[in-house]
Amino acid sequence: MRASTIRIWVSSTAAALIMVRATSLTPDPEAKLPIPSLAPSEDLDARASLPSTYAAFPMAAARRTAIIDHCFTSNLDANVPATPGQVALVIAALKQDWKTVLRMLDAGASVETADDTGVTPLMAAAMQGNVGILRTLLERHARVDFTDPAGRCALHYAITAGKLEAVQLLLPLVSNLEGASAAGNDLLTMALETGDMKIFQTVLERFPATLQWTANTRAALETALHADMKEQVRLLLSKHPAPPTREGGTVPLIAYAIASDDATLFHTLLACGSDPNIVLPKACEKDFMSLLKSKYLRLYIQEETGINLLMLAAGLGKADYVRALLDAGADRNRATPREKMLPLYFAAWSENWQSLQMLLGGGPMPDQLRVEISLAKQNMAVIKDGVTVFTTQCSTGRQGFTTPPGQYVITDKDRDHRSTIYKCAMPYFMRLNCRDFGMHEGVVPTYPASHGCIRLPSDAARKLFVEIPVGTVVMIN
Repeated sequence: MRASTIRIWVSSTAAALIMVRATSLTPDPEAKLPIPSLAPSEDLDARASLPSTYAAFPMAAARRTAIIDHCFTSNLDANVPATPGQVALVIAALKQDWKTVLRMLDAGASVETADDTGVTPLMAAAMQGNVGILRTLLERHARVDFTDPAGRCALHYAITAGKLEAVQLLLPLVSNLEGASAAGNDLLTMALETGDMKIFQTVLERFPATLQWTANTRAALETALHADMKEQVRLLLSKHPAPPTREGGTVPLIAYAIASDDATLFHTLLACGSDPNIVLPKACEKDFMSLLKSKYLRLYIQEETGINLLMLAAGLGKADYVRALLDAGADRNRATPREKMLPLYFAAWSENWQSLQMLLGGGPMPDQLRVEISLAKQNMAVIKDGVTVFTTQCSTGRQGFTTPPGQYVITDKDRDHRSTIYKCAMPYFMRLNCRDFGMHEGVVPTYPASHGCIRLPSDAARKLFVEIPVGTVVMIN
């Protein structure tokens, strides 16, 4: 009985020891202490009255990572698939939260971060016109040539948004302006579509002087001309080696201005740099040819090459245009390559004495000195300062060779001229309007007897030859 009692006690003790050991190997269960809640009206100091048991669990200060902090302070949505920090960077840029952008860049975000549409912080700054941020991003090596899927770079965004200062900053940094097209539009087109001519001019200034005229640049020129924006007109002309034409045409616009007598357009184009020696194309469009009233001029333009603006103006008898072209540097001695026609010859057919005098280099005004010939009376008079200072008989063209009436100019003199048509001497010859007739010494009956020239007595012919200068107006009535 005693032995049995001892065995039971030993077994009980061993079992107790085993349970104690097993319990020590399992983790303590989480303490779930009831925390009494305070009513909103209770003072916070009431927390001090809580049992010391609860005081052993003080509230820890909140600690967040830098990127998460940035996202939260900017109210950004970081819960996006793939690189949430990078997309958040662009969102911050679009919201103009540049403080957050810079903090995120400092934390390691890439300056080339782009969202699903391809927009980068640099593009966002460009469309906002934030020059300061643009400089900062560029200093952080943001690429100006980085483009979105449509091919637009930061410069395109600045232009489209009409941000002049941003455009001025980014333009010098783009190397290939002519190749910087986006969504089918080149930079000049985009600049023009803004309607801001300052932006258009700023962009155009950076282009080389090798542009070809397009529908868009023609439209820009037309806008500038109508608004009398001479700086823009001058700039457009300077960037295009070829003269502007109408859409689908070949005749220069300034030639149309002369033919249609559009003085405003003519003088604006000339003052803004149009070449005064522009040559008309061999084949001129019908619209242009219909404006030419002179059949001689139309014939020469159709048959001859090298007809220039001075010849056109002279052939139309438009003295004001002739004067303006000469003042702008038109060459009065430039001739057509085949027939060697000078501007003077074109003026001769127009019978405009002002044009003839200018192309000759001068001549007295008719109120200062002129010669008058009467076909009816067969006489000649020299008028100086309104007073007749010399008269003489003359003989003009007979029937079938009538001397044509009109206002002419003595265009050249030949002391010993000999007619190539009639093979006879015509001393003291004074040619009129470069034509095949003039004044010279000859037989002078009291009636018309020549083949169209004005015959003068020998003494009168010599006197006029010496005293009447080239460029003097001769009126035949």
